[in-house]
Parts: sequence; structure tokens; C-alpha cells
Amino acid sequence: MGLPRFLVDRLEEHGTVWLGESESHHAARVLRLQIGDRCVVFDGLGHESHGTLEAVDKKTVGVNYQTRTFAPRDHEDRLHFAIGMPKGDRQRNVIEKLVELGVDRLTPIDTHRSVSKLDADGIEKLKRYMVEACKQSQRNRLMRIDPCCGLRDWLARSVQCQESSLWMLHPQSLLEDPASRGRIVQRDRWLAEDRSLDDSCSGSRTRMVFAVGPEGGFTAGEVSEALELGVLLLDLGERILRVETAVSVAAVLGSLKIRQSGT
Repeated sequence: MGLPRFLVDRLEEHGTVWLGESESHHAARVLRLQIGDRCVVFDGLGHESHGTLEAVDKKTVGVNYQTRTFAPRDHEDRLHFAIGMPKGDRQRNVIEKLVELGVDRLTPIDTHRSVSKLDADGIEKLKRYMVEACKQSQRNRLMRIDPCCGLRDWLARSVQCQESSLWMLHPQSLLEDPASRGRIVQRDRWLAEDRSLDDSCSGSRTRMVFAVGPEGGFTAGEVSEALELGVLLLDLGERILRVETAVSVAAVLGSLKIRQSGT
């Protein structure tokens, strides 16, 4: 088992950092750490330090460290997702998979079939899940989580970014418009090194952006609107995947495509 990890506001090159109230409570009251115990502190911006507890009381814990290392363990803002989030505990599952697989940014989207409406409190809950997942996975740069927005607004903003390669996940078997079937790419072909599938993938800093629908997927109208804006369709296989599974598969594929770019 690895050392306990705590999120801090800032890490200098060396010195003593004081944990916030919540992290201090977790260290002193939950884990019952004592002076001399070792831990890792990270600032959410990519830096981490191995340190030793030098002060422990009920509300404050001080950690002394000698060096700071930059190890973000993500994709450097090149892997984004827009997701029609599921309900309840499945939201935690989605966040955990995104964080563990190095996704840099999440935009929750409201679609026609969305069942989860995320207000400001809901977004804060997602961020708490995200911090917990960063601790568990030893990730040092926090994933960005945007406020929830409508699919149409998200599409309008995203297509304006010339450095993004936009893909909507949609099974071919659910396409209602036969004309759209020629514009969908199968998973295996998408992974092939044939860059003609998407010329924007040849850019060294291209962002891979995936839109994932809620349970039931995107409607025919939403798919048509995305296609009109130049978004491409990606079919992950012959089986229908739940949201958290589709997210995991697409995150792995996106990571592989980023590695193929050679940067």
C-alpha cells in the first residue's frame, strides 16, 4: 500500500506545508497519523513531494518536505470528454475511470435523454469524487470539470476549436438515417495509423474530444446536428455499452491515438 496522499493549495520547492482543515482531519483523526509518519502532498497543478509530518493536532497538520517533483500523470490537456452523466453512484464510477485513465477535462452535457440534471451542488460533488480518485491513482494534476451545459451549446463552442478532433460515440446499429452509416468509423479502423480518417489528428498538439450520450444514447436529431457541424461518429463495437464502460474504452483509445502522434 502506498503512502497517504493529501491535496494542498501550494507547493514551494521545499519547506513546510500546512494541510487544510478537511485534509488535516483525515490525516489526524481518520488515519491517525503521528509526527514522523511519511506521506505525499500534491498541489493539483502537477507537483508532488514526499514529506514527513512534523506537527499534528486536531485541526492542523504540518508536513516538511525537501524536494518538489513535477509529475502530472495526465495527457497535458489533450484528452477531453463531454458526457450525459448517469444517476447516483454511477457518477462516481464515471469520474473514477476518467481520472484513472488520465482524462484532462470533463464537460457534463444535458441531452434529450439525460436523466441527471447537474446544478452547482452536483458539480461540486463530482469534484470531490475527482479529488478522491486523484489520491487513489497517484495523479497530481486535477481533472477540470466544467459546469453542465446543453449539447447544442457545447457543440457550437467545440467545433470552433481548430485544434480539436471531435468524435461522437454512437453504435452503428442505432443509426436511424441510412445515409449516416457511411460517416461512421469502426473502432479498429479508427485506431489504424491511416491518418486520412481524420486529418486533424496529424497535429502534434491535437486534442481528442469525445461526446458520450446518456443511457439510450443520442437521438437521431442530435446525431444529425453533430454531423452537420463536422463531428465524426465512432462505433465502439457490436455490443451496446453502458456510459461508464464506453467512457473507459474511449479514454484508452484516445490515449493510444495521442501516443501515435509521437508527442
